Amino acid sequence: MSGTPTSHVFVVRGRIEHIACDAWLLPTDEEARLTNSWQRVLDDIDERLDASDREGLAAGSTLVAELSGSDSRPTPILTVGPRDRLRSSDDLRPAIREFLELGAAVAARKREQGLGTADYRPVPLLAMPFFGSRGGGGSLTQGSLLTTLFDEARESGRRLGVDVVLVFAAEPPYALAQHLRLTHGDAWTELPADVLDEAERLAIEARAGRLVPFMGAGVSVTAGAPAWRGLIARLADRATLTGEERESLLRDDRDARDQAAFLRAAFLREPITDEDDGGFASAIIDEVRVTRYGLAPALLASLTAEQAITLNYDELFERAAADAGLPRAVIPGDGPPRGRWLLKLHGTIAERGSIVLTRDDYLGFHAERAAHSALVTAAMMTRHLLFVGFGLADDHFHEIVHDVRRTVGGDTEGAPIGTVLTLRDDPLEMTVWRDEFRFVRASRGSGDPRESSRALEIFLDALMALASDRHSYLLAEGFEDGLGEHELELRRRLLTFAEGVRDGARTTSSWPLVERALRELGLGHLAG
Repeated sequence: MSGTPTSHVFVVRGRIEHIACDAWLLPTDEEARLTNSWQRVLDDIDERLDASDREGLAAGSTLVAELSGSDSRPTPILTVGPRDRLRSSDDLRPAIREFLELGAAVAARKREQGLGTADYRPVPLLAMPFFGSRGGGGSLTQGSLLTTLFDEARESGRRLGVDVVLVFAAEPPYALAQHLRLTHGDAWTELPADVLDEAERLAIEARAGRLVPFMGAGVSVTAGAPAWRGLIARLADRATLTGEERESLLRDDRDARDQAAFLRAAFLREPITDEDDGGFASAIIDEVRVTRYGLAPALLASLTAEQAITLNYDELFERAAADAGLPRAVIPGDGPPRGRWLLKLHGTIAERGSIVLTRDDYLGFHAERAAHSALVTAAMMTRHLLFVGFGLADDHFHEIVHDVRRTVGGDTEGAPIGTVLTLRDDPLEMTVWRDEFRFVRASRGSGDPRESSRALEIFLDALMALASDRHSYLLAEGFEDGLGEHELELRRRLLTFAEGVRDGARTTSSWPLVERALRELGLGHLAG
């Protein structure tokens, strides 16, 4: 990727009101009223609706209107859905186009005010649900609707210079959306061919349930959370420091753990609360408590491996995983690991005493959390780790890799234990870790961190599509027009089989397995 970034259309499973974006589409009927499901999407929706100018929507002179009271939050844009039964999915294009145009204008205004996604994205991000799939006859044409959404988002996004993320609340339309993108094969033209090859290699691991995300601060930065240096600076703003102390603290050559130790002492010197650390941990929690997740957590949440590991304190990944229908137990906090779990190696904001940041915290870490280290070691030896937003500089991480090296005899060449997604080429890391890790840099641009981060998001978008092996749209009602000729034949034969199974056969011990397979293919799911 080089020069001016092109528009890209992302696909995630989640809840649109939880996405960190500039603006998002909030569907209404022709009188600018919300359906029951959308009325509960925001706590203050009634007050904001009353304060919004909706006359143009009700009069039919416009299809979109900005919901009042957004300020620094993502701006919902009221968008009128189909007024009558859809004659064609193209009937949705005017509303989609008007939403994207108003969304781009809102994003531009926010950037002038220093709000929105400007600090961490080179282009704005607009979010759309599966618009038009409810009412108006839309539930009968899921494949056509998706194709129209993709086409209009791509065309208008390029014209307006914005990225678009399609957010799906249900599994079948999400699975069909990924299927359609793979079928068309032109969704990731921004990525060089060799980078796409790396995405396919990782997708093979993901489809086998072997790809384990290992997430650092860079993942949370995509939602506006601070990186480590930024967190130290914010904590310094909250502490009582002299000018000389602040200057010494924030020198570039300082280790973050020593900076944190100094700040803890400063909080104890003039405590903000009666907590045993003077309010230091509470200040950390305040600074990293971000409620809306960016694209990186939303995309990584779709990985099906039972393990996931993070150094981050925030709750963005676990929220994204729950919204994607793949919830994870959290360690520490939810007891021994069962099913899918997320290991928060440096603690969590849900447990103030678990946070690891100072050098003393690190020195006591291994003794207190040996079991956690063992989980990471086991993942390294039996799975393929995907490092995202992580700089390989953590001392505890070095100890774990050393244990793995010793266990396997120091020879990992030819079978790397992980892949590191990098924002820039680092000759030192690539030399020191060449036997343990593969390095993938998605960006070929100038080195702008925001552009490199966006390229990484596009890489993850390609990886999640290539890794998708769900086919819950195949037997779902209303998805027929998204299927090819051979899939339609398979659908007809499977439905005929399911309808022909008699009651006696359904009492056998084998039937639950067959029934589960049919349901995983979408049997019984209604579109909309």
